[in-house]
Amino acid sequence: MKSTSFKIFLLFLFITSLTAAESGEQLAKQLQNKFNSISYLTADFRQTTNGKVTLAGKFFYGKGNKMRLDLKNLTIVTDGKTSWSYNKKEKKVVISNYDATDPSIISLEKIINDYPSRCKLTLEKNGGANVLNLTPNKTGLSFKNAKIYINTEELIDKIELTDQNNSLIVIEFSNYQLDKNSNNSTFTFTPAKGSKVIDLR
Repeated sequence: MKSTSFKIFLLFLFITSLTAAESGEQLAKQLQNKFNSISYLTADFRQTTNGKVTLAGKFFYGKGNKMRLDLKNLTIVTDGKTSWSYNKKEKKVVISNYDATDPSIISLEKIINDYPSRCKLTLEKNGGANVLNLTPNKTGLSFKNAKIYINTEELIDKIELTDQNNSLIVIEFSNYQLDKNSNNSTFTFTPAKGSKVIDLR
């Protein structure tokens, strides 16, 4: 009798695990479908590392890995080919070729469309939010674990990344605006007159 009960328990665990994985994959697909239907968005942005605020400002996204971060003392811009990093205090801009692995570049396209295919996916619940839990299948990714908190509009509220050094990086988005006032000039940068320009291309 104990043996039968134990087998039933193991079967229940297997079915629960399988259902969670399928739900995680379904949630990832819903997120991808929503994200890939958006050509332009803006949001308020905040990033913390181990509980300490490191970045805060305005985030802009455009299709084709276009991104802009307007922060207090720093502006980071990429059009998917060229990246600009402008230090406002020093009046210095560094220009480089776009690099998706650059930690200063937040590639939503990579996070949403690439990472799930390279991870084990499970679904968690946190209050009213669905949480997509990503655990890399192999080494090669920059994180040990990632959690993507998805709201009822299928937009990302928060991303939690535990990196290889066990630091917890939290990226939060709020006050979304979708497909409004899209302008390609948002994703190019012309340094102010008199700025020091360092071109690494």
